[in-house]
Amino acid sequence: MKKAEMRERLDELEAKLEKIKNWCGAYPLDIFPEPDFKIVAQVLKDKNLSLDTVSASNFRHVLNGVKAIIDDN
Repeated sequence: MKKAEMRERLDELEAKLEKIKNWCGAYPLDIFPEPDFKIVAQVLKDKNLSLDTVSASNFRHVLNGVKAIIDDN
């Protein structure tokens, strides 16, 4: 790989990393404080839902967002 190509690739990867870093700050604690997970789990259980399924869905959303940045989507 030529030096110019390497520089271009490095710039591309640095831009993607910056997007991921920005995404990491999307939900600051001063605006979105941590909930009481025992209460949340009970409320969900009362509706036949589980905190595990909600958490898994949220994690998939985050990871799909990171993947989209990496894949340029």
